Amino acid sequence: MPQVRLYPLVLILMIGGCAGPMGTIHSDTVVAPIVTSFDGSYRNAIRVTNSAIKGSPWCDSPGQPVITVMNGQFSYAVPHPNVPGNPAPSYPAIFAQDGTFYGQIVSGTISGQVRGTHMEGNIDGQGCVFAFTGERI
Repeated sequence: MPQVRLYPLVLILMIGGCAGPMGTIHSDTVVAPIVTSFDGSYRNAIRVTNSAIKGSPWCDSPGQPVITVMNGQFSYAVPHPNVPGNPAPSYPAIFAQDGTFYGQIVSGTISGQVRGTHMEGNIDGQGCVFAFTGERI
């Protein structure tokens, strides 16, 4: 009878031994080079384009008056002074070679593009959608 108890263990070891080598593991992720051609400061303005609660001042935001791009990335803080606790989620963005940028956090996304000295973008936040524009200074 003790041999019957060993049978499942032996079977598991035999099956595990058939797996073979894993081989070389390759990463499909290509690391993009840092894009610095859009580095600099942009004076900008923000406006609400959509709100989950119509007529509520909760989406009102002064935005971030100056966006500073460094090493092909920036972070845009959106304070909400009319919301209890004054939350200010910050949306990080990374530039691509063509001047587009994109970033994502749990509560939303930021995307847009720089053409020449002009920056345009959108922030799709939690309950509030914004558009912003800026000029390089």
